Amino acid sequence: MQTNNLIKLAESHTGLKTQLVNASLVAATEYRLDAPAFLARQNVAGLLQFTGEGQTVSDLADVFTVYIQSPVLAYVKPFPNSRPYMTTSELAEYENGKETHVSLTADPRLIGWEIKKDNIVVSRSGRVGEAYWVDKKLDGVLVGDSFRVAPKKAGDRFFLYALLTSSMTRDFLSGSAYGSVVDHASLDQLRRFPIPPINAAAKKLISERVQRALQCREDAHELLHDSQDHLRIANGLTPLTEHTEPEFAESSVVHTYVSSSEALDSTEGASEFRLEAHFHNPTARSAIRRILSCRSSTKTVRELSRDVIMGSRFKRNYVEASYGTPFLSGRSIVQIRPTDLKYLSNSQTDDLSEMLVKRGWILVTCSGTIGRTCFVWKNFEDYAASQHILRVLPNEDEVDPAYLYAFLSSEYGYEQIIRFRHGSVIDEITDEQLKKVIVPLPSPAQQKEIGNLVRQAYEKRADALRLEDEAQKILMREINARNTKSKDCQHV
Repeated sequence: MQTNNLIKLAESHTGLKTQLVNASLVAATEYRLDAPAFLARQNVAGLLQFTGEGQTVSDLADVFTVYIQSPVLAYVKPFPNSRPYMTTSELAEYENGKETHVSLTADPRLIGWEIKKDNIVVSRSGRVGEAYWVDKKLDGVLVGDSFRVAPKKAGDRFFLYALLTSSMTRDFLSGSAYGSVVDHASLDQLRRFPIPPINAAAKKLISERVQRALQCREDAHELLHDSQDHLRIANGLTPLTEHTEPEFAESSVVHTYVSSSEALDSTEGASEFRLEAHFHNPTARSAIRRILSCRSSTKTVRELSRDVIMGSRFKRNYVEASYGTPFLSGRSIVQIRPTDLKYLSNSQTDDLSEMLVKRGWILVTCSGTIGRTCFVWKNFEDYAASQHILRVLPNEDEVDPAYLYAFLSSEYGYEQIIRFRHGSVIDEITDEQLKKVIVPLPSPAQQKEIGNLVRQAYEKRADALRLEDEAQKILMREINARNTKSKDCQHV
């Protein structure tokens, strides 16, 4: 009682909030006394009581990391001795754009970074504690700076994934991170993370929901892949990688010559009287020529949209989730589950309603990393979006909105978008430039068929998030029930 009175007195005089920490919690954090080690511990306090009583993550899986000192990342075009390379943050994205390949000839050690299907990858630096499932799309990708969790039994892998993606695990690892500039997590902490003693029936329910969620996510990826195939077939287009033009002949350097008349001509994508090489790059020019000569009619985004909106800059007042509106960044729109999502104050943000995005809109990043796209469908309805995201409002009398999204997210749309980039430090595009993108238009029936594939994919994604949320609720319910039972036994 005296200790509590002293704490209240100190808080009233300093304005600072204090927190008592049990000695057992200090021991669980390797006797660390720095504040970050305890700030997130409220979420895991109930779980830490199981430390030393039962199984740990290392009992159910091989947990390891592969450290390569001064890796040589030689970025190359794909060839037999290269591998796709991704950062852990890129693992969180639905679509990762063009794969970045690195050469194993330049550094054979990189093969140690290869991740395997049905394993789990956990980030160990920066935003530590983020867990990602390795599906068939990611199988064989090289990923550095991460922990690998390889379940020993197939029956444990979905439950382990649910546990490792929980906020408890993330808080535990981030709280035990170290480093003066960049946070780093401890491999030993992950290995010793306790497995909550959950009954078999609840564990089965969790595993079933996770398995269905991962299958939904994989199905969504296949549906979007199919939509791209259907889009090319409907318009009589071939993949841009299958270049037949002379300028794409095998050469270490590609030369493209642009006459003054071509620079001024607006038929190949709305000339802006620009002389930068990327504006006249052969891939973009080839894309435009193929679209203009394909079997479908063509229109621009301007002609197919009610509007293309560029958000304005404004003062941001961030608040807790219960008092605000979710705020999308350019990175958020391509993430499986947005991380570090912030909330704008409902009462202190001017014209908040004008920043909200609606179902059927298309979002396109216009600053920094250009050309990332997202279809608003059972995901971000009535979220606010930053000024770094363009909003395309399709005119449904002219085009199926999901078909327009499929095209803008295709290589034919992407190459047109990025050719407009400008800026001495940070790349930018404008709403007027996006309006100039040329779109091929097959029949309304074909547009609807392609659009339906996109809509089904986004519905699958929504189902995946819902199932994962259900799994987390079951997990937390069981842990809380065990904690309550344990406390009741102590009182008795």
